[in-house]
Amino acid sequence: MENNKWVKIGTFGVDSGQVLITDPCYIKEFVGDDKEDFDDKKIKEIQESGKFPYSYNGACAMTLLVDKEGRQKGGTIGLGCDGVVSNTGYGDGEYPVYASYEGGRVKELRIKFF
Repeated sequence: MENNKWVKIGTFGVDSGQVLITDPCYIKEFVGDDKEDFDDKKIKEIQESGKFPYSYNGACAMTLLVDKEGRQKGGTIGLGCDGVVSNTGYGDGEYPVYASYEGGRVKELRIKFF
């Protein structure tokens, strides 16, 4: 499992067309579907402010941005390091996750969106 060999370690399901990578200890701070629904007005306000909260609307606001080359944006949400969000290429579905190892420890993760 060493030296740039990728090993499939699992899959995850997506139902919002985006992925959030975070430390599980921050989940209790995340404002999710039970407290906040998708809100176009709020998303526009978040985008205009440039401050993306650690919330469902914050994640949506970040992943709905497009850069000047027409690429979907992704980035950090929350207070600097709570999590990073990205679109998932083709949207909802189940995506495989691969790891590479060095010295018996996970060195990198790779998600195959398409």
